[in-house]
Amino acid sequence: MYQLFIVDDEEVVRKGIRELLQSAENQYAICGEASDGELALPMIQELKPDILLTDIRMPFLDGLELCEMIRAKMPWVHILILSGHDEFEYARKAVSLGVDEYILKPVTMPQLLGSLEKTARKIEEERASYFTGLDTENASARKRGVMVSHFLNELLDEVFSASDALARAEKLGLSLAARQYLICCLDIRSDTGDVSESLLRRQFCLLLGRMLDEREDILWCGRGDGFLLLLKAGENDGLLETAYETAQALKHEAERMMNASLSAGIGSIVPRLSELPRSYQDARRSLGGLVSQPHGSILSALDLEHGLFPQFDFTEAVPLAERLRHVSQEDIDFLLEHHFGSAREENGSSLLYRYYLLADLVVSSMRLLQSIDAEQPAILRDAGNSDTLMKAVVTYPDTLAFARSLVEAVILQRDRKQGVRYGEELQRAKDYIRRHFADNDLSLNTVAAEVGFSPNHFSTVFSQQMGQTFVEYLTRFRVERSKCLLRETDLRLADIAYAIGYNEPHYFSYIFKKYTGISPSVYRKQAQ
Repeated sequence: MYQLFIVDDEEVVRKGIRELLQSAENQYAICGEASDGELALPMIQELKPDILLTDIRMPFLDGLELCEMIRAKMPWVHILILSGHDEFEYARKAVSLGVDEYILKPVTMPQLLGSLEKTARKIEEERASYFTGLDTENASARKRGVMVSHFLNELLDEVFSASDALARAEKLGLSLAARQYLICCLDIRSDTGDVSESLLRRQFCLLLGRMLDEREDILWCGRGDGFLLLLKAGENDGLLETAYETAQALKHEAERMMNASLSAGIGSIVPRLSELPRSYQDARRSLGGLVSQPHGSILSALDLEHGLFPQFDFTEAVPLAERLRHVSQEDIDFLLEHHFGSAREENGSSLLYRYYLLADLVVSSMRLLQSIDAEQPAILRDAGNSDTLMKAVVTYPDTLAFARSLVEAVILQRDRKQGVRYGEELQRAKDYIRRHFADNDLSLNTVAAEVGFSPNHFSTVFSQQMGQTFVEYLTRFRVERSKCLLRETDLRLADIAYAIGYNEPHYFSYIFKKYTGISPSVYRKQAQ
């Protein structure tokens, strides 16, 4: 299955492509679509498609500019351009960007499927050749890799002091001097089950080498049944963000090239080499926290510290009301499986048992909402009626469906009520944005780290409390600052773009026009 992303400012075109692909024997799946390049870029970076289908002429950010950015950030993405313009300059630019196909509109089904099939063959050839020469790696490179792995493992086992470690590292040609360090543990598994463990490890070693060996800030090695990364950075270099991004990139490449899933546990940031064992233990603990999750998740020690991890400890020792206090939408299936798992049997006694379990869930939900002074949702009030509960437990699927709706409603009320306690953190986040909006590397991850939240949790809380996403807030803030500079200074547009955190002046112009309806130059003239 190949993942496709469609970008075209005409809804009728996107709809036509969707309909054309419905006949493609499920070989292609549309993972997302957008009406312009500006909207598409962050979605593509998140969804990581195999193939991009894009128009050229679109508002805000055109197709060629989008292709240029995608080629720089995600070189593995294959690009097909759909254009109504048979112009040499467009085609020449497309060729220079390494576009796979340049298709003129209106596109027919044979044309589109033919281009997609050619692209699919390229992808398969890439995947087949990726591990070519696995057994013929340079002997000296292999020897050095073994020595580095041995050194890193001894470092975590506290075999020598920090000063000795720096000296040993220098002999190996490694630079370990830094202000911050972090360990990330990796667990790789085959999704198909038809690859031996030894071959899987060798393939992943090659993938790690190709992706990380040129990085001066990351070292890697095997340890036990898994692998680990040692990341280092200066004082304010966003080490945790780098760890997330690296783990995500490795996860994607493992899926794409190896048909394998990768889970990652990210440890705590430590200031000294001597404290690396602590970061390693935290990374192992983070990886262990994913045991009940589908393989392929990423969890940090910071997530664990704040109780913001995807999976809660659903053990008998934890009261049900306490589990409900921490459960997220993603955790509902795990909670219900744990709570109702022993009531699967479809017999008479099971019905009464399901009734008891559901009643327990209702009472625990009431206790939780009462403890935080939150309003009870309608489904919970109705569940106080025994007839309602008896109807809900006729079958096991009925019980799970009712319980899921109940828990979803409880989570919604809980989060609405508890949102007020994030006022201080949100104020700190806004203050941080005001101080650092001009940094072009300012991101959700850096602001989340500043307030002590995981990126996912911060994104959710920020959107719920502010009524807009973090990106929307930051963009509007920057646009408002640019208005002041346009009105009150004679700075060039490029200088204004740099001053508010954009390193591409044309992108600033697109953003400004999108949010104001006019270009920066027109705004300046009108303000005079």
